[in-house]
Amino acid sequence: MKITDLQLLKNSRLVTGLSLFIIALLAASLIAKEANRTVYVWASSTELAPGNIITQADIKATPVLLPESAKNYLSASAQIIGAVVKFRVAAGDLIPLAAITSTSDQLDLRAVPLTIESTDLPMGLTRGEVIDIYAIPTSNSTSNPTSNPRSIVESTLLTERVSVSAVSERNNSGKASVVVSLPQPLITLILNHLADSRLIIVRGSY
Repeated sequence: MKITDLQLLKNSRLVTGLSLFIIALLAASLIAKEANRTVYVWASSTELAPGNIITQADIKATPVLLPESAKNYLSASAQIIGAVVKFRVAAGDLIPLAAITSTSDQLDLRAVPLTIESTDLPMGLTRGEVIDIYAIPTSNSTSNPTSNPRSIVESTLLTERVSVSAVSERNNSGKASVVVSLPQPLITLILNHLADSRLIIVRGSY
């Protein structure tokens, strides 16, 4: 190999090395610039359904890039503990500004506790899920249906797309307490069926 060829080879290696070094510097600069554009917004740690009141355990600060798109979400500096969820937010999703309200009156929802047989609700039911509520007649209601005009004689869908606010542990009596968010007109309907019907909770796929 000639001396000129060796020199050309060395020069090409030098140029390649310098090019890689410059590229690395530019990449580091871009990464640092992007890091400076990172902002923190609230994301959900749990399933959030309409009517749920946000607690500290429900949210986590999550870094995101591009603050232009982050403006549609809740900044992690915003105080949202105690706010009410307006529509469903899946666990791990960023919480949109439009997803919460400062007062439950805007939703006209009330937290209603229901005592349910352990066998009448899905296993692993948790806060934030959306359910349907059915009533099925008991032996008392079917044996004398005229004693109570509100008694049902067959399985009936009472309401659907109901948000679960809390679920207690099953106790020794074989019952569990499920707190659901109901609009005011439905509360009386549901409570009227507690005396002579069994309430069945069906997990929704909404």
